[in-house]
Amino acid sequence: MARRRTLGFALLGAGKLGLGFYGSWLKKREKILEQTGINLVLKRIFVKSSSIRRPKFIDPQLFTVRLEDILEDDSIKVVIDAIGGIEPVFSIIKKIIANKTHVISANRVLLASKMHELSDWANEHQIHFLTEPALGGGLPIAAIIQRDLVANNISQLYGVVSGVSNYILSQMSENKTTMRQTLKDSRIMEMGESLAILDYTGADSAMKVAILAATAFGVDINYLDIHSEGISSVTLNDVIWAENFGYEIKLLVIMRDHEDSFEARVQPTLVPKRHPMITVKGEYNACYIKTDLLGEYMVYGRGVGTDPTCSLILRDLVDVANRIYNNPRRQRFYFNWNNKPLLDISKIVTAYYLRFPCVDKPGVMGEITRVIGSKKINITSAHAEVSTQKGVPIGYVHIFVNNAMEEEVYSAIDEIKELHIVRGKIRLFRILDDA
Repeated sequence: MARRRTLGFALLGAGKLGLGFYGSWLKKREKILEQTGINLVLKRIFVKSSSIRRPKFIDPQLFTVRLEDILEDDSIKVVIDAIGGIEPVFSIIKKIIANKTHVISANRVLLASKMHELSDWANEHQIHFLTEPALGGGLPIAAIIQRDLVANNISQLYGVVSGVSNYILSQMSENKTTMRQTLKDSRIMEMGESLAILDYTGADSAMKVAILAATAFGVDINYLDIHSEGISSVTLNDVIWAENFGYEIKLLVIMRDHEDSFEARVQPTLVPKRHPMITVKGEYNACYIKTDLLGEYMVYGRGVGTDPTCSLILRDLVDVANRIYNNPRRQRFYFNWNNKPLLDISKIVTAYYLRFPCVDKPGVMGEITRVIGSKKINITSAHAEVSTQKGVPIGYVHIFVNNAMEEEVYSAIDEIKELHIVRGKIRLFRILDDA
């Protein structure tokens, strides 16, 4: 039997994640002790208010509103941040770090805006600062980047990091239902993430981009500065037309490391059906990484719910315990920060799909392609068709372009609008060009 070691830890927060973690810890602590010899002992649960009724299945003596009860307890070696938000948690975490107590953070909002300052603060005080649970779900992407890919230069990272959004788009694709119909699915409510609405608008994915950018590329970005578009405007017609042309719509995060800038964005994207990312269905997430030594690398896992996140927190508790007791000289992970500026969305170069609803008359496609060609944009294919809506024929022109700068594409769209041949909303989707 492995030699037994005790690791005392404290939990910040008793909300959905905090209570979910408490349940996972109760269920798994004996198995972890048996397999590793590490006894994970919960010493305190810090809450912001004493007036809220707490679950009866938790020993009330664990709860405290006094941070000093954690800071002054030498047996507490690790604190788990499951509260969420920026303040007062930011100030609390800084005090915990200054107290030389290790931190495992599942606080996405905090890390997406304060990662640089907190990681530097942790390094200054020589403590372990583990952030992967903040990405949500059970995708161990940060550990893979920090350990398995440590010798690699990563040039690109893109993927699906919102399980809720991916589930919605998968249902629309598989069942040919509208967004409104899909949102009535009881499974979405069962997922029950408090940030589900942020998934819907893309902000939650942008937070994960900020954390991943720091982890994989050493780029310091506030998530509010990341161009993010959610899935709220995706229609069933978009889904059907994408499939007709050999694509599927995914809400992708895309990061590319350029020589003098860094590209980071969140957008509904057309993914070719031959690409491995197409296999990521339902509430699952995946990240696709391009490196210099290993080549292409893909990580896949469940992306929704407290259980996957709790799995990562428990893993990190065991990891910290091993570092403390078995390998105290193990180097902490340092972010290799650089000062690359964030590339403005207007300057990105990628492939696009454009759909123009137009008057049904000869020469329309020629006028559209003429304008696009005048911007030195390479058209890879063009298609035209006519459908009837409420008895009125509407022409549709579908244009695919490659290696175009975004500002030039929008300049062409603005000029085409002036031709007075468009009869509805012009649709634009970026395409995963896999450059």
